[in-house]
Parts: sequence; structure tokens; C-alpha cells
Amino acid sequence: MASLDDPLAAIRDTFFQECEEQLAELEAGLTAMAEGEADDETVNAVFRAVHSIKGGAGAFKLQALIHFAHVFETALDLMRAGALAATPEATRVLLRAADALADLVRAARDGVEAGAALVAALAADLGRLA
Repeated sequence: MASLDDPLAAIRDTFFQECEEQLAELEAGLTAMAEGEADDETVNAVFRAVHSIKGGAGAFKLQALIHFAHVFETALDLMRAGALAATPEATRVLLRAADALADLVRAARDGVEAGAALVAALAADLGRLA
């Protein structure tokens, strides 16, 4: 929890609370997409969740989180533009990427390293989608 002596710690705590909300939105949207509901509103909501996490991570210079979220955003942006279809394969990759993003958020919150090999593999999978 945040210390009274460190106002930035309170802001950081709030960021991680908001990340949990964004991750829940992300999971709900991707689950809907996996069930065939890949309409514009759902895809945009998923994109916004990842974008919000990336933006907040930038404020705290959480480089691993920023990098992975950027790669994730790129694939979602292609989907928003209609250049990438929400196929079952693409949706599976996006769901795995959401799990990796959640792991990165928790690692950043706890001050530990995330599984770099898994994150790199998923970033590569996202890159291949794009």
C-alpha cells in the first residue's frame, strides 16, 4: 500500500487497480470475440483496454509492459482497420497475449521479472498476426 511520505506510490497503486479493471474488460471482450462477437464496438473496447494499460505504464517507465502492449495494440489496430480477421487462431493468440499482459502487469506491480521467454514468444506470435 502507498506510503503517506510518497504521493507517487498512491498514484502507482491507483494505476495497478485500474489495470485490473482494464484486464477484466480485455478478457470479457476477447471472450466475446472468441464466441463470434467481433463487432467494431467489441474490438475497439479491447484495443482501448490495452492502450490504457500501455499509457499508464509509460508514466512509470515500465518498459517490458510498454513494449508488449505496443505489439498487442498493433495487432488489434489491424483488426480495427479490417486488415486482420478475428479468426479462431487469431483470437486464441490474443487470449494468450491477454494472459501474458496480465502477468506483466502483476510482475511490474510486485517488482519482479515476468517470464521473458513466454512474453517474447507471444510477442512474436502477435507480430506474425500483424
